[in-house]
Amino acid sequence: MIKYLWVKQIFWSLQAELNMFMTTIADLIEKGNEYRANHQPADALKCYATALIEDPNSVSAFNNYGNVIRECGFPERAVPFLQNAIAMAPDFVTGHFNLAVAYLLMGDYDRGWPEYEWRWQYEHLAGQLPKYTQPRWSGQDLKDKTILIMGEQGHGDNLQFFRYLKILRGQGANVFMQVADPLIPLFQEQQVGTIIRLNEVPEQFDYWTPIMSIPGILKVNLDNMAHELQYIMPNAQKVKDWQIRLGLKKKLRVGICWSGRPDSWINQHKAMKFDNAIDLITRNSDYEWFNLQYDCSAEQDAKLGELGVRCFPGEINSFSDTAALVAHLDVVVSVDTAMAHLAGALGRPTWIPLNQFGLDWRWLLKRDSSPWYPSARLFRQEQIGDWSSPVDRIHNHLKLFKI
Repeated sequence: MIKYLWVKQIFWSLQAELNMFMTTIADLIEKGNEYRANHQPADALKCYATALIEDPNSVSAFNNYGNVIRECGFPERAVPFLQNAIAMAPDFVTGHFNLAVAYLLMGDYDRGWPEYEWRWQYEHLAGQLPKYTQPRWSGQDLKDKTILIMGEQGHGDNLQFFRYLKILRGQGANVFMQVADPLIPLFQEQQVGTIIRLNEVPEQFDYWTPIMSIPGILKVNLDNMAHELQYIMPNAQKVKDWQIRLGLKKKLRVGICWSGRPDSWINQHKAMKFDNAIDLITRNSDYEWFNLQYDCSAEQDAKLGELGVRCFPGEINSFSDTAALVAHLDVVVSVDTAMAHLAGALGRPTWIPLNQFGLDWRWLLKRDSSPWYPSARLFRQEQIGDWSSPVDRIHNHLKLFKI
């Protein structure tokens, strides 16, 4: 009996130590996640590194360390950590998604596009792929075939990848595209296919594909990418209507958009504060400014009005209306949001102030130009959360423009 109790005590002791060890690892990961959320990547990395020392087999520690390294702007250093996480857990969805983003940020599209297909098992996109009986397109001959393009994610994503509908049309396809209502009028005006609502399905079609899967199927990379200056055209009548509305141009016209959707978690990194926009406008008051922020509050509209910024609350109802207005602007200053993609797709000079931490993969690294939009110029933060440096550089570039 005494021997039995002694064995049980040893077991309980070992179990307690194991529980303490597991709790320590979990606590380290959780604390690291808190630091990351609070824009303290260095402290987050310390927590994940400590977790790796304590448990070299921690999938979460490898993944989280690699992901934050990538968010700090070092995707090539992140890749081995993410690959290790996947090696230990081959079906680890988050690891695959993070690895895809690292590859794409590096400009390694050959490896990035295949990995990016894991997005359909990741977080809010999980379970969103439709279950059509028709086969998913993977490069089959499209001559005289009907293909359904599924719009996905944000408006900016669909604007960026809309360019590929022309290519599929050029392969002889009859194209249908599902898209959110605000984009329907603009896309219909391009006459490259039949544009329908997200929940609509054509009676008959041969293949289907998500729109952001197309470049992977076409094997698009930085070497073979078509650098088309403009692939979306504004509505000609609306352009004329805006011309009458705006009157004779006497100054350089500059549009500004300082934020994306407030409910998007990444917007905390991508968005400038309203005060940053006011600072830029105030320092360049000789220009004619236009508010392109679609969800501007009444207070913000009033402040902009005091500065002479032209605002059109309640008068712009779709991207078609916005595109026609943007056609009259000499330059658009927009953070990484749908407005930047729209201006770029229209071939307008587009100046994009970019965040340093958590940078979106499509802007690549250490460059002030974009292979996706030849008319775009990129202005990057020098420090996390500090918008003063890109605002200063935009101000200096504006001074070079003739009024």
